Amino acid sequence: MRHVGAVVCAMTLLAAGGAVSARMVMARAQGEKAGAEVERLLKAMQGTWTITDTLAPDAKNPEGVTGTGTIVWKAGPGGYTAVEEFRSKQGDLDVTGLGVLWWDEAAKGYHTVWCDSTNPGGCIDFKNAARWEGANLVLQEDYESNGKRFTFKEVFGQITEDSFRQTLYGGEAGKELKVDEVIVARRQRKSP
Repeated sequence: MRHVGAVVCAMTLLAAGGAVSARMVMARAQGEKAGAEVERLLKAMQGTWTITDTLAPDAKNPEGVTGTGTIVWKAGPGGYTAVEEFRSKQGDLDVTGLGVLWWDEAAKGYHTVWCDSTNPGGCIDFKNAARWEGANLVLQEDYESNGKRFTFKEVFGQITEDSFRQTLYGGEAGKELKVDEVIVARRQRKSP
């Protein structure tokens, strides 16, 4: 109902010649929607999590790699963004990452930028939005490398108050995706 009220208020201001004020009212209404969607995300994820991080075998690590670390989810500036901070000791490698998500009303999902210490390009600005599919938060993106098309998929699932499971998949586009990494997270509780 607040959204309808903001539209009526904006129309009134426009009729009175207050175009700048009308834009501010519309932006505020959009901000309320964005804030509510980010709040939904943070309700599920906000906090500090201890993680076990299992990476699938590859040419460099034929046995795979297990890591341990933390993930911290928190509200960003103004509550309009969610920020994920990732740290994991994966074998001999210290991996750090930073994700920022915000609600994109046009895409009806969360726009995501991810930066980490293993990416020589610095950051990935995903074209596709992350969306809730039932109780799971899912991001899927196709990309090209060396003339081939690939798919990346990330699923935050089994989300409870005390835990979640994050699964990252990859493979050639149109073919069955393989699990690249599984992160099992347990909420850290403050000592009494």
